[in-house]
Amino acid sequence: MSDYEVKAGLEKLDGFSVIGLSIITCNDKAAEEINALWESFFAKNIGQLVENRVDDVIYAVYSDYEGDHTKPYRLTIGYKIKDAPEPQTPEGLHHVTVQTADYAMMSAAGEQPKALLETWTAIWQSDLDRKFETDFEVYGKSFFEEGLHEILVCIGVNIK
Repeated sequence: MSDYEVKAGLEKLDGFSVIGLSIITCNDKAAEEINALWESFFAKNIGQLVENRVDDVIYAVYSDYEGDHTKPYRLTIGYKIKDAPEPQTPEGLHHVTVQTADYAMMSAAGEQPKALLETWTAIWQSDLDRKFETDFEVYGKSFFEEGLHEILVCIGVNIK
């Protein structure tokens, strides 16, 4: 997934592990808390702490939902790690497993965080049959490309 090709649609994805900084939040206070988490992620140079990471792609994983998108959930910002039976999680960081599942994948490109917020608003207003197990955003080289700033948003869904 490190050299992902951003595309919209449904795709079955294999699970993987991410280690990073984590908070539990809910949407009514998320904007401020998530901004603070990103600031802390970069200030603490989390990439240097995750020794067994696969690459430099950053993942923002939403997990531990206490219901739907209106209820508390956990957000972990970090790096995909190599498979290990017992991954070493540095003190102060969180290990999360992205579930093997069907994901609705969409692109949020352009001015950030505006494009990402518009994408999430569309998701919340959609009729997607969400699993509320794990969802994630991928910040790869397309995100850091001048003028593009593309984020891949992957939403776990139930396929009937």
